[in-house]
Amino acid sequence: MDTSGKIITCRAAIAWTANSSLSIEEVQVEPPKAGEVRIKVNLSLLTFIYE
Repeated sequence: MDTSGKIITCRAAIAWTANSSLSIEEVQVEPPKAGEVRIKVNLSLLTFIYE
């Protein structure tokens, strides 16, 4: 799907205040302006090690 020059809808983890829990919300993202790029993240992992 080509999204060049289009507004896209994404899910974002948002903290509305300091030290608050993250809220997963849908946001509208404008097309990149001059000097900006849009990247697509297919996978992200977070690893915890408990000792």
